[in-house]
Amino acid sequence: MADDDNQRHFLSHFLRHQDDIRAVIASMVRDRTACDDVFQEVALVLWRKFDEFDATRSFGAWARGIAVRKVLQSFDKTRRTPVPFAPETIDAILAAFDAEEPDGSPRDAALVTCIGKLPEKSRSLVALRYDEGLSLDAIARRIASTLDAVNKALSRIRSALRDCIEREVAEAGG
Repeated sequence: MADDDNQRHFLSHFLRHQDDIRAVIASMVRDRTACDDVFQEVALVLWRKFDEFDATRSFGAWARGIAVRKVLQSFDKTRRTPVPFAPETIDAILAAFDAEEPDGSPRDAALVTCIGKLPEKSRSLVALRYDEGLSLDAIARRIASTLDAVNKALSRIRSALRDCIEREVAEAGG
């Protein structure tokens, strides 16, 4: 029974943080297949090392650290691709994720509200990019647009969401 509890506990953490883990990997690995391969390796390492996880610390931060190490190992293995980031850049990527509030935070609730306020076309772009994980090129092809137009649209959407979230959190007293 303890194994079942351990598995449930792991899955609870992993499922809550899998999108962040995938985002960290995707921020450094451009090839979608390679990204998926690294993600699978990370998931296996997290499961195998879950007994070593310190429950007083952030699972997300622990998992993202392992993800970065796996990405760097994948660059070493292939030797085709030099590490495209300085250590400071990798630290900045991790810091940006670590600065986010934990799941269930007022910002998370505000994000859901703000996405709901977006026009349908904007919500579709957000879904293509973040739910389906499509590249900007793939989105441009799918909606018959240019890469530049997709990039600018998503940039405007992110800016609008950021402003909306700040307003929502301020109104909620957070």
